[in-house]
Amino acid sequence: MFFLIKISFYFILALAISVIGLASFGASLGLRRMYVKALLKIFEYATNIKEEKLKDSELIETEIDNELERTERIRKIQRKRLDTFKLDESLQDKQNNNYLPSSEELKREFELADVSDFVRQGLQAIIDDQVTKRFTTEELAVWNLLSRNDQQYEYISFRVTVLWLCGLLLRYCVLFPFRLILFMFACTFTFMSTFLIGRVRDGRFKRILNWYATLILHRILSRVFSAIITFHNKENKAQPGSICVANHTSPIDVIILSTDNCYSMIGQQHGGFTGMMQRAFSRSARHIWFDRSESKDRHLVAKRMTQHVQDKTNMPILIFPEGTCINNTSVMMFKKGCFEIETEIYPVAIKYDPRFGDAFWNSSKHSMLQYLMLMMTSWAIVVDVYYLPKMSKRADEDAVSFAKRVKKSIAEKGGLADLEWDGMLKRASPKLDLMYEQQEKYCKHLKIN
Repeated sequence: MFFLIKISFYFILALAISVIGLASFGASLGLRRMYVKALLKIFEYATNIKEEKLKDSELIETEIDNELERTERIRKIQRKRLDTFKLDESLQDKQNNNYLPSSEELKREFELADVSDFVRQGLQAIIDDQVTKRFTTEELAVWNLLSRNDQQYEYISFRVTVLWLCGLLLRYCVLFPFRLILFMFACTFTFMSTFLIGRVRDGRFKRILNWYATLILHRILSRVFSAIITFHNKENKAQPGSICVANHTSPIDVIILSTDNCYSMIGQQHGGFTGMMQRAFSRSARHIWFDRSESKDRHLVAKRMTQHVQDKTNMPILIFPEGTCINNTSVMMFKKGCFEIETEIYPVAIKYDPRFGDAFWNSSKHSMLQYLMLMMTSWAIVVDVYYLPKMSKRADEDAVSFAKRVKKSIAEKGGLADLEWDGMLKRASPKLDLMYEQQEKYCKHLKIN
């Protein structure tokens, strides 16, 4: 038994070293794409079995529902006949004489029916809420044999159970150890490379070293999640001394984009593991970190961003204007900060394929390390990146209008819903103005002129 474990360890280690070597040169043997094609066939097979079982159960439920509907229909007909015979004669006379009620008769006590319209609107909001459902896992048309999803069918059939167990063993006993070795190597490479590059004097040689080291690092990190990335329209990549904006689904958005280009990061200062990585990256290149809780820092950040883009030797700044992670079904309101700076904007649309793994990070539910664990035990990360032509602010538009125009272009290219809601509703309550508006509508509904 010990011999088998030892052999398996050396095999995984050798495989990791070969992947690191290929990633360093941006090469691939095509094994990941073959792996994804095989997964699709397995998912389709499991989904067909699941649908057969659900169809059988639905037939039984339909027969029961039809019987209940027939009984309820008969009761309604009987009640209608009774109501016809109990019609009040005095009301009939008033209707025939075109009777108009007085204001005194219109006055009445509050009735439960007065709030029926608002109850209906509330139920509609619960069933189809445009905001809160953007902060939960995206629904899948095909079950991907992951029990972490809302669709849990692992026990619906013996064949599906066997497939699910085999997948569980593959993900946790083979893929996870392999990916963990890659991740540990990538972290070690990060700290060592940034430390050494940080010792080099500022200049062109340091920028070249940092460029290649950053590309190698993020290509290795992309292998940690078995990422299959397809870049479209590479001629529109962000150039030095500019700003690149993209929709935000996950912290690995940075890894995905940095496998093809190098960026200066801007964002909130973090503690823990994320903070360690931020400090490491700052040793070898210029990045902008700030504390959101201090309003004075916003002016300082804007000033530093302007200084950064004015120096054409600096890497382009990568910004996620939504300010929070959205579940890759929509693009929410862009903050106007980066659109106030006089420079070219390079939009990028990122669209993940949720069938192989949900890239969305629900920060209120999972910590960074928990999220990384979920990513390393998923099947793969399949993503399309669309580079859009550069955009500049028009003479007749302000920063808000410019931000909306950029957001709309990203949503259209990525096939995402374009929403005007603020993504920070994920953590904050709605503004009082929205509440007062609904209260005013309710008063007008009850008011009698």
